[in-house]
Amino acid sequence: MTPEIRFYGRLLMRRAPVMLLLFLICAVIGLVLALRLPTTYVSSALLLMQSQQVSDVLVESTVSTDPLEEARFLEQSLMTRPNLLEIANETSVFEDIRLMSPDDVVDQMRQATTIEIAGGDNRRTGGAPVTIAVSFRTHSAQTAADVVNEYVTRLTALYSERRGTTATQTLEFFERQVDRLGTELDERSSQITEFQRQNADALPEDQEFRLSRLSLLQERLGGAERERRSLTEQRARTIQVYNSTEGRGLGGSGSQLTPDEQELQQLRNQLSTLLLTFSETAPQVTQVQRRITQLEDRIAAQAPTLPEVEEDGEALPPLLALQLAPIDSRLEELEALITETQAEITRLEAAIGQSPLNGIALQQLQRDYENIQLQYDSARRNLAQARMGETIETSDSGRRMALIEPAVVPSAPASPNRPLIAAGGIGAGIVLAATFFLALEVLNRSVRRPVEIERALGITPLATVPYLESANRRFLRRTVRLAAVLVVLAGVPAALWAVDQYYLPLDQLAARILDRLGIA
Repeated sequence: MTPEIRFYGRLLMRRAPVMLLLFLICAVIGLVLALRLPTTYVSSALLLMQSQQVSDVLVESTVSTDPLEEARFLEQSLMTRPNLLEIANETSVFEDIRLMSPDDVVDQMRQATTIEIAGGDNRRTGGAPVTIAVSFRTHSAQTAADVVNEYVTRLTALYSERRGTTATQTLEFFERQVDRLGTELDERSSQITEFQRQNADALPEDQEFRLSRLSLLQERLGGAERERRSLTEQRARTIQVYNSTEGRGLGGSGSQLTPDEQELQQLRNQLSTLLLTFSETAPQVTQVQRRITQLEDRIAAQAPTLPEVEEDGEALPPLLALQLAPIDSRLEELEALITETQAEITRLEAAIGQSPLNGIALQQLQRDYENIQLQYDSARRNLAQARMGETIETSDSGRRMALIEPAVVPSAPASPNRPLIAAGGIGAGIVLAATFFLALEVLNRSVRRPVEIERALGITPLATVPYLESANRRFLRRTVRLAAVLVVLAGVPAALWAVDQYYLPLDQLAARILDRLGIA
C-alpha cells in the first residue's frame, strides 16, 4: 500500500499547480461573490378575497366573476408597463433609475416581484378562499416595504373599481334595455290600436255578431221582398177590380156595393193587417188570399167589360189613387228598406270575408307585443336586481379584498447567504481539482510502474530500471514547479482583481454568466 500512496503522492505534487489553479479560481470567485453580492431584502403581504358580506340567499350581486379568475386579472393588470414604471419612479427602487431605459426598469421590476395566487375551486384545494401573496426583493428594506404597500393599494383599488364598474355597466345595460323595450311596446301598442281602428268593421272578435246580424238581415230582406211582391200583386188586383167594377168595388159613392164586393173589401183590409204580423206563407194569410182570389174571380165574371185603367204616367182616378196611396207608400218604404238592407249585407259579407285575414294579422301583432312584454318584464326584474347589485358593490357589502398580513420593513436581509456562497466556492474548487486529477488518471494509458507491465502484458518482469534523473535536471524541475505554484498563488488573485477593477465587477460578471446559462 505504501508504494501506491507514494506513487499517487508524486502524481499529486506533479499536478498540484493546475489543481491549485482550479481550486483558487473557484474559491476566490466564491469569496468575492460572498463579499460583493449586494444585500437584498424581501417584504411581502397577504391578501384575502372575501365572499359577499350580505347573505346571497336574500340578494345576490350582479358581479359573479370567479374569484380565481378575478385574481389572475388583477395580477395581469398590476404588472402592466405603466404601473411598474410609475411605482418604480414613486418609490425610487433603483438608485440609477434615470440612467436606465424603461424596458430595463420594467424587466427588473418584474424579476423582483413575486405574486402567488392560491385557493379557489379545484381538486387540490377544494373550495378554499382565494389568497394573493405579493412580495418584492430589493437592496433597501424600506423600499421593499414601500413597493409592496403600493402594490397592495393598487390591487385593492383595482378590485373595487373593477367590481364597481362592472356593476354600473350592468345597471346601465339593463336601463337601456328597459327603455328600448318600453319604446318598442309603445310602438307595438300603437300599431295594434291603429290596426283595430282601421279595421273596426272586420275584427275577429265581432265575427259572431256579424254572422247573426247577416242572418237577421237576410231574413228581413226575404220578408221585405215577399211583402213587396204581395203588395205589388195587391196593387195589380186593386186596379183590376177597379177596372172590372168601374169603381164600385173600391167603395166609391157612385153605386152601392154588392155583398161580394163588401166582403172583398173586408178581406183586403184583413189581409193588410195580417201581413203586418205574419209572412205570406202563414196559414192565416194564405187562407185570406185564397178567399180574396175567389171573390175577385166571381166579381170579375159578373161585371160587364169596361175600359181598363193603365198607368202610363197619367193621373189616376181620385178614388183609385186614394186606394193605392197606402200601398204605394209601403212599397216605397220597402224599396228603401231592401236597398239599405242589401247594402248592409254587402258590407257584412265583405267584413266577414276580411275578418280571418285581419285576425291573422292581429294575432301576429299581439304575439310580437306579448314577446316584447315578456322581454320587458324580464328586463325590469333584471334591472331591479342590477340596482340592488350596484348598491351592494358601492356600499362595499359585496366581495372584498382584505389585507390579512400587511407589508412590514424586514429586519434582516433575505439574501445572500454569504457563508454558504463562500463554502460553495471552496467546495466547487475542491471538486473541480479532484475531477481534473481523476480525469487525467483515467485518460492516461501509458506504463509508469512494474505492476502496470504485468497487467498490460500478463508477464512478470525479472527487473525494472527506473528513469534516472540528474541532479541539475531534478533541481530545474522542482524550481519550475515551485515557480508555477507561486505564479498560481499570486497570479490568479491578481488576475481576478484586475478583471474586477478594470473590466467588470465579479458579482455582475457572475450574474451575467449565470443568466446566459439560464441558471439565474
